[in-house]
Amino acid sequence: MVTKYALVQNVVNRLTDDPTFRTFFTLYLMAEGEAERNRLDERFWKEADQLPEPEQQLLRAELTRCFLRLPMLTNNLLERASTASAAP
Repeated sequence: MVTKYALVQNVVNRLTDDPTFRTFFTLYLMAEGEAERNRLDERFWKEADQLPEPEQQLLRAELTRCFLRLPMLTNNLLERASTASAAP
């Protein structure tokens, strides 16, 4: 389990510098199941809808940046997994 925390933290730190999304993604990735992830997601966006429009736009822009980083992050993780599985 400790390794999971370290791995999640590593991924989240690479994904975003935004403290809101770092917290959300950490909680989301550490959630025990789909139901818990759904509750987190619903609560997050419900609270986001209460923000003033300019803050909502900033939040959406950061989410877009996170999604744009995903292919690079995925490729990096795949390379690391391939390297680790090839090691004796």
